[in-house]
Amino acid sequence: MRVSGAPAGFEEVYLRYASRLRKIAVRKFSIPVAEAETLVHDVFATYFMHAASVHAVEPYLIGAICNASRHYMRRSDAADALFCGETPCAATPSDALLDEVARKLLLSRMLAGVGSRCRELLRRYYWNGDTTKAIADTLDSTPGTILVYLHKCRRRALTAYRALSEIS
Repeated sequence: MRVSGAPAGFEEVYLRYASRLRKIAVRKFSIPVAEAETLVHDVFATYFMHAASVHAVEPYLIGAICNASRHYMRRSDAADALFCGETPCAATPSDALLDEVARKLLLSRMLAGVGSRCRELLRRYYWNGDTTKAIADTLDSTPGTILVYLHKCRRRALTAYRALSEIS
């Protein structure tokens, strides 16, 4: 049975190598049999289009099925990770991650309600670890005054937090 339009020998090449290529895909790369069949057909379609420039048929076909199998594995691994093909799902956020996101959202909303001056003061004192003296020096003030400002800013933050808690 000759495929119309196929170069002489294409049929023979298919019959000679198709089963070997399927075995390589299934055994070496653990590709499911149905998928391996599709990969083999893709490899032969590519070979058919480039048959005139192929000098060594066997290495070309083996290399092509290996590359197609690797590509299939990369694609299926990415899809499994994205669509949860494993248990526990790598794409499903853990409770700790969800809690962290919720805390950060709450903190950003709370800080948005305290004003820019308090936000900057709280950031410098709590996140940067600046001392009250260092903050006072840059603001041309005294450490005692900075402590009073910090107290007022913490009260504003608590008020903003309570307002957000009532909304939720």
